Amino acid sequence: MDLDVSSYYPNLAISNHFYPAHLGSEFCVIYKNLYETRKNYPKGSAENAMLKLALNGVYGDSNNKFSVFYDPLFTMSITLNGQLLLCLLAEQLIKIDGLTLIQINTDGLTVRVPRAAKFQVDMVRQWWEQRTGLELEEAVYRSMFIRDVNNYVAQYESGKVKRKGAYEYSLGWHQNAGGLVIPKVAEKVLVEGAPIRQTVRQWPDIMDFMLRTKVPRSSYLAIEWGDQQPQQLQNTTRYYVAEGGGRLFKWMPPLKGKQEWRKIGVESGWGVQPCNDIRDAGRLPIDFDYYVREVEKLCLGIA
Repeated sequence: MDLDVSSYYPNLAISNHFYPAHLGSEFCVIYKNLYETRKNYPKGSAENAMLKLALNGVYGDSNNKFSVFYDPLFTMSITLNGQLLLCLLAEQLIKIDGLTLIQINTDGLTVRVPRAAKFQVDMVRQWWEQRTGLELEEAVYRSMFIRDVNNYVAQYESGKVKRKGAYEYSLGWHQNAGGLVIPKVAEKVLVEGAPIRQTVRQWPDIMDFMLRTKVPRSSYLAIEWGDQQPQQLQNTTRYYVAEGGGRLFKWMPPLKGKQEWRKIGVESGWGVQPCNDIRDAGRLPIDFDYYVREVEKLCLGIA
């Protein structure tokens, strides 16, 4: 189960009356009003996301010397108190017989505990909330597969799946949606026990095999097909790893004091088929070995 603090960093400021010295205590009143307003909108809504960004952005900007919120003491008061209070929670929880502490991140922790001892977790939770003035949100999982604290997939008791980091594939328009077949297959392998290679080979959507690379205007991308003259590509290029594909390289300007341009391989050791024109999709067969290897990185040895 997860125990996460609701809007942790903003509420640390609100509950402990932390504020940037030059803005005065009125800051906490306005900050709390913003937090209460956010609670009126469901999670996942644009309004909730906007207000979350506004709340968390204040903390981030408090360590930015160009921001109106700049006050390093405010920043450190939140950071240090936040981590010490989570340590306090963990310290009490590990006293429970049979409880295993799995991970701690910036705003919560994950434990495995016998159901018979769940009431003890609830008692510690209530004590901690009363002492800190903060609220812990609980999530119970049927299963959890963790690579590290920032990358994992977990299935709630309801069957719904939570994805983090490398396992996430429901991305925003501004994010790199390359290689979606990798986290999608990894989830099926971990949660459903699907076979890796067979699932990759039978995946129905070729668009999920597409990858992306890009370079700034000062650089360029080029692909080499055997002995042929290298072909320059557009600076943002979509491609998939293909059998018999060309070798893709980034050409970067010389470092200071140097004269030679830098040649950096993209998917070194593998051939690729550029697909800036979607009609090129399927021109060469997909090299499934590459995608199987990437899925294995997310699955093998994970428990």
